[in-house]
Amino acid sequence: MIHKYYLFHPVMFLARHHLRHVILHVTDRCNLRCRTCFVRKQTHDMALADAKAIASKLGKVRWLDIGGGEPFLHPELTAICGLFPGSEITIPTNGQMPEHIHRTVLELASAFKNRLTLAVSLDGFEATNDSLRGEGSYGKALRTLELLRAVPCITVKVNTVVCAANFSELTSFMRFVRGLAPDYHSLLLLRGAPEDSALALPPLDALEAATEEVLNILGSYDYGDKGNPLLRVLKKRYQRYLWLLNLKTLRTQQCWVPCKAPCLHRAVYPDGAVSLCELMPPVGNLLEEPMDLLEEKMIDTLARYERSHGPCFCTHNCNLGENIQTHFRSILSVLLGMDP
Repeated sequence: MIHKYYLFHPVMFLARHHLRHVILHVTDRCNLRCRTCFVRKQTHDMALADAKAIASKLGKVRWLDIGGGEPFLHPELTAICGLFPGSEITIPTNGQMPEHIHRTVLELASAFKNRLTLAVSLDGFEATNDSLRGEGSYGKALRTLELLRAVPCITVKVNTVVCAANFSELTSFMRFVRGLAPDYHSLLLLRGAPEDSALALPPLDALEAATEEVLNILGSYDYGDKGNPLLRVLKKRYQRYLWLLNLKTLRTQQCWVPCKAPCLHRAVYPDGAVSLCELMPPVGNLLEEPMDLLEEKMIDTLARYERSHGPCFCTHNCNLGENIQTHFRSILSVLLGMDP
């Protein structure tokens, strides 16, 4: 039975089979305790048998975002990714096992060709990064980035969580990263409830003052466009739009792009628990309940939340992708290079 939500949003009913984004947390184990991280760490790996059942229930996934913990701690990461042969796959890593990560990525690259993106986390120059992510983490992450840049047919990016503790060196660090020649650099504004509750975002006026330089540096990347100049332009415009949208959201504390999480986005945890996104609690368990029922629960959960709090908004890049791609004004803005 089709949930009544889709009677009012028929485009979402059609789009969910083509634009669905899943964050699949294959483990909640991690070999770092980054102060900026909002994911709670435990000792669980997703069993391969459970991953097979979950993949079957999820159906078609356009973008599979592997989550953790540290994904490369999972002994069957390659096999789990292989359960989603038609998906674009992104795997973030803290880069603390350079040789192991390199070997695993070579296996993955041979199977997924141009549909694989690796994201190495670096939060600043050595002293700053190591104060946020752990002593010695900077050198290992740089080594991992160096090894991954030599792997053909993959996209490699750097992820940086922006907070008050690293903001003073952000643009100089961005220029340094640009010199390392990744395909692009993602800036993730501090979100959720981080390990270190004392951490905070930089002041909004400081973020806005840095925007011109930030966007100039971001605009210098080719974004792994594989020689397609039109794709390059659109990806640059999207990154500009995303940054400006996040600042507008922080400034106004309002929703500017409606959340489509119930039908286009979901997070799945190692035990099978499912939530609308990483910032919302689970609504049930995919190993115990059918996907249609869980989707109804997610739709109802968001509806109840928005009745109490107003339209849901956040600055979580992973959540915003599908929202922007299914929002007419945002699509037009990206196509024409307009600001939000």
